[in-house]
Amino acid sequence: MSHHQAVAAQIDQQELQHLITVSTGFIDAYMIECHDQVPMLLPQNIVLSALDTPTDVRSIEWHDLKLPVYAVNHPVVKDGVALVIEGDDVAQRFALMCNSMPQSIRLRISEVVDEEGVESDPMVFKRVKIAEQSFYVPHLENIQKSLGIL
Repeated sequence: MSHHQAVAAQIDQQELQHLITVSTGFIDAYMIECHDQVPMLLPQNIVLSALDTPTDVRSIEWHDLKLPVYAVNHPVVKDGVALVIEGDDVAQRFALMCNSMPQSIRLRISEVVDEEGVESDPMVFKRVKIAEQSFYVPHLENIQKSLGIL
């Protein structure tokens, strides 16, 4: 893959999410409680499945795949829900470990305000505010890299 293609592929994923949301004017998202962090806002269209599971596992079995776990759950929660997150490739899928099944929310794009500022956390794509509440949109690519699947 040439450098240009690699850059294009990177833009595609972020742009695609952007276009999906802008074309309809709405975004269906999950609000996910995170330990030591503001809640995560995750587009529902990239969640393939939700599985009840103990939270202390390192990987999740799903359709004969072993998916690495990225945990945002509170350590005291012993039984949680793993959301299967779509990747650009089957090998890039992973499980996001949550305290419980997250609340879903339908938002008008105009309600989602980008927070200005330099982001220091590589796992955060951007921070947003909805009606005065702060959320973060995860940087899926960096999460995949941290799990060794990208």
